[in-house]
Amino acid sequence: MVRFIISRTRHKKFYFTVESQELTTLLTSEFYTSKTACKKGIVALKNAVQGIGRYQWVEEKDNTVYFIIKSINGQRLASSERYNSLPQSNDVLSMLKTEVPQAVVVDQTGNLRSHKTTAISFEVAERTI
Repeated sequence: MVRFIISRTRHKKFYFTVESQELTTLLTSEFYTSKTACKKGIVALKNAVQGIGRYQWVEEKDNTVYFIIKSINGQRLASSERYNSLPQSNDVLSMLKTEVPQAVVVDQTGNLRSHKTTAISFEVAERTI
């Protein structure tokens, strides 16, 4: 089973990833300026994986392959990780088509507030035995 993870960068941009059960990142979204827009991107991705022709494969110079999933209006929603072959990337996409529509969303942005770091020093008393 896969799940969506909503995260925030230190520059306060939001994005989501799709993780496998083994905690491997399968997809990474574009950046969004708000959490609401990020959540809308998740809904758009859930709809896009069911569509035909909303995928673009890219082959890199090192012969690795990745795919891009686009929304109905052609906007880039997310990119996959790189794979060693087109069949391998197709297998991942097929699995995503099945599992993404039911995937849960985990919001990890709630704990990302500004934290002040407090230095604590410990003194160790020497004991002679």
